[in-house]
Amino acid sequence: MEDLLDERLRLCELYDLYGGLLTEKQRRAFELVVLEDCSLSEAAVELGVSRQGAHDLVQRSREHLVEAERALGVLEDRERLRGELKRLLDRYGSRLPGDFVEELSKLIGGEEGRDV
Repeated sequence: MEDLLDERLRLCELYDLYGGLLTEKQRRAFELVVLEDCSLSEAAVELGVSRQGAHDLVQRSREHLVEAERALGVLEDRERLRGELKRLLDRYGSRLPGDFVEELSKLIGGEEGRDV
């Protein structure tokens, strides 16, 4: 179950980064099924296609998003940078001003309000 949630969150991040690379119909199909949690049948009605057509649009959207990340690596680079910043914060945080550490920690998704 957690894997499905992680995959959905990853797809949403990929959509935020690369959604502009999809066709309008692919974008709308992805939004309906993945972001708005509509069924394929509901999406098909809204898109004016068959249920299979809606499935194909969503599947192609997912494939395009994953392929864009594979080619460009923006999400991977962001995660790598976040990890490096967390390691630096752990290593040098006690030497830095507390308000700076707190703000940086929030930005990189670390612990909020941590003691230094």
